[in-house]
Amino acid sequence: MGIKCPKCKTENTADSEFCKKCATPLPSSKEIPVTETLETPKEELTTGSIFAGRYQIIEELGKGGMGKVYRALDKKLNEEVALKLIKPEIASDKKTLERFNNELKFARKIAHKNVGRMYELMEEKGTHFITMEYVPGQDLRGLIRQTGQLTVGTAISITKQVCEGLTEAHRLGVIHRDLKPQNIMIDKEGSARIMDFGIARSVSGKGITGAGVMVGTPEYMSPEQVESKETDQRSDIYSLGVILY
Repeated sequence: MGIKCPKCKTENTADSEFCKKCATPLPSSKEIPVTETLETPKEELTTGSIFAGRYQIIEELGKGGMGKVYRALDKKLNEEVALKLIKPEIASDKKTLERFNNELKFARKIAHKNVGRMYELMEEKGTHFITMEYVPGQDLRGLIRQTGQLTVGTAISITKQVCEGLTEAHRLGVIHRDLKPQNIMIDKEGSARIMDFGIARSVSGKGITGAGVMVGTPEYMSPEQVESKETDQRSDIYSLGVILY
């Protein structure tokens, strides 16, 4: 079942985020009910519970293709972090875990005010998870849905900040490969941070994710990514152009 644009009434596919005719943000489709499958985490994390003997769960932030994301207090360091639990069907692949480990090493090299820090890949009783910087605010997708349309000044400011973050990542030889509105966080002051460099790969190293493997979100992919060809910094620039459009 498709989604009708509230502005121009054009029918769009059910997974569309923006109208194909006028680019108006579309309402979210209903979430698929949770069922007892491999996608269900082995351990349900509830507010106040302690995970891995160290992280006190504050709230669930959302869920994506890799799994659920939680806001938590790291009781060892007394600071808030984001926990991304990796779905069992993904974590069960040893090569995938190896890829995450190697690529997180590259992502951790990036230290910039417009890039969210990635920390560690860990395991707790068979559940694999990634810890990363928690950025209060909302993602760009949510901001667009809330405002309907960004002002020219706001759009330029966010784009400039994302460009600065990408410049530093590219200087270190790291490409994001999945740049999209959901991976750009905006705080209350309007500062932008690029999140989720977990699938990033150093173009100067021998990353596991290479030609022949498609990684990313199709709507924002460069042509070479869609065709599972080798990518470089230009792929991120293409994705940013789609976001700006």
